[in-house]
Amino acid sequence: LFKLLQLGLQITDVKDIDTSEFATLSKEEWTTIKEMAVKQGVSAIVLDGINQLPLAGYNLPTEMKLEWIGETMQIEQRNRQQVAVMEDLAEKWKINGSRVMIMKGQANGTMYPKPEHRSPGDIDCYLFNCNINPNDNLNDDKEAYRIGNDIARAVGAKVDESWYKHSVISYKGETFENHQYFVHTRDGKRGKMLNQELVEQLRVEGLEFRELPAAPAVVIPPVQWAAMFLTYHACAHFISEGLRLKQILDWAIFLDKHQNDVDWEAFWGFCERNHLLVFAEAMNTIAERWFGVKCHTESTENTEIFESPYAERIMKSALYDEDYVFNSGKSGWANRIHLVRNMFRYRWKYEEVYQTSVWKQLWWYASGYLLRTE
Repeated sequence: LFKLLQLGLQITDVKDIDTSEFATLSKEEWTTIKEMAVKQGVSAIVLDGINQLPLAGYNLPTEMKLEWIGETMQIEQRNRQQVAVMEDLAEKWKINGSRVMIMKGQANGTMYPKPEHRSPGDIDCYLFNCNINPNDNLNDDKEAYRIGNDIARAVGAKVDESWYKHSVISYKGETFENHQYFVHTRDGKRGKMLNQELVEQLRVEGLEFRELPAAPAVVIPPVQWAAMFLTYHACAHFISEGLRLKQILDWAIFLDKHQNDVDWEAFWGFCERNHLLVFAEAMNTIAERWFGVKCHTESTENTEIFESPYAERIMKSALYDEDYVFNSGKSGWANRIHLVRNMFRYRWKYEEVYQTSVWKQLWWYASGYLLRTE
């Protein structure tokens, strides 16, 4: 599976790895690989890897490959549809004095060899109150958030503002999460400081916001900001409900494409301030060990690549743990109970990786919810 992902991401050339084992895989083994790829949200990337193998070098049943191709075409169509709807709503926001920055999702997809093969999810966005460039005026972002929700309603979207962190906008079959905050700011003083740091990083003079090639009304985060947010977001998922390979691949391809564009000294300082250092070191180890990325991002003065003792444990959690909380279709209270249960079942994630007590974390969750401390 990991060899195919390396090939699909074009991190490794097929000439540089031993592909002989693919010729001896049984139908059952191919089925296991495919099921894992689908479950982990990386099916189309794995097929890209298969397509780089010598035709005589693997024994994938024809009916399975045809099914795989059909599923990949559906992912391509979903991405095209999502980009079209995203551009449609972003244009309406832009005309009314706002512009949208997307995080994760389609923004990450631009780094992939075939952007349309990254499995789509919801559209996470942040609105700037400006007419031309996001760094012209970022002081009224909360007003842009409110106006953005109003505009969405005016053009027929369903808007749910019941959650403080972001609204949920349903528009033409797509779901937008319009962020008022980047992180869970009810998570004590630490969450508020982290959110403020992310906001201030967007106000640094001279930042470049690139347009999304397929949707010019949408902008992509600057590289340094993306490094910070991707790390926070992946860690937040990891400790609360777990990661999928889809999210791990986002970091691997980010490192492969942009590691020379990141101020790593500043990045490691950000991680240390926000309890993200252990997790970030593990993610870099994973990118190198399992996906063939050549990292030059050491968090120590040692010239050797840092080998995180948590990398294998995090990978096993991603592959085999199945305790996903969000998007479960259950009630809010069922999700909260599930989240608390996960805290104690996987307390090593909080105490060893996030370096905080589960009891302290539970207090922040409870007090933040009851007192509305955002």
